[in-house]
Amino acid sequence: MDTTDIVNSKEFRHVMGLFPTGVTVVAAQIGERIHAMTANAVMSVSLDPLLVCVGIGRRTKMNAFIEEAGSFSINILREGQRDLSQLFAGTWKHSPLPEVRFEPWVGGPRLAGCLGAIGCQIYEILQGGDHRLILGRVVALYIGEEPLRPLVFYRGEYRTLNSGVR
Repeated sequence: MDTTDIVNSKEFRHVMGLFPTGVTVVAAQIGERIHAMTANAVMSVSLDPLLVCVGIGRRTKMNAFIEEAGSFSINILREGQRDLSQLFAGTWKHSPLPEVRFEPWVGGPRLAGCLGAIGCQIYEILQGGDHRLILGRVVALYIGEEPLRPLVFYRGEYRTLNSGVR
């Protein structure tokens, strides 16, 4: 059955927006150049070996950059880092730019002040429609300072958790 007659991309995005996600900045480094992008299509894949997956649009600059780099970091944003999410999503419209600092780290550059980070070596790249699914073998983990409160994206808006989080 061809679902294109029944389902369209706008409705799909609306329904997927009902699923709250964390907000991350994926970063890779080649020499002195660092390239980063906001991503919420991130998931844990396997415990043996330790694998994660990030979906990256085929047409993005990050697509070729991350493949050439061979490694990347997934930086989990915390409450109060909405500006960084917007900056790396290309939607920041204010001046001046928010302060950004990446620290050298195993796997890829780690965003200073992030809630947590995962350093990865590319394990496999899979094709997924208009995206590529980058599987990363986890080579480093980082947990930031308390409070551990993530930035969340839900129904097209940034949100915060307000209960049950220490």
